Amino acid sequence: FSRALGAAIHLRLLAGENSHHIIEGAFKALARALAQAVEIDERFRERIPSTKGTIL
Repeated sequence: FSRALGAAIHLRLLAGENSHHIIEGAFKALARALAQAVEIDERFRERIPSTKGTIL
């Protein structure tokens, strides 16, 4: 997945013992973060998404 995405994915394990549940939680968190990142914000629907002028 990260190869096709062209990005590095870093996870930090904070707690847990069962590796299945740890991995399941990590992927669920990643999915939620990606969904939020690509969601269209209705307040800015008419504007083109850009970071121009926001990165210092």
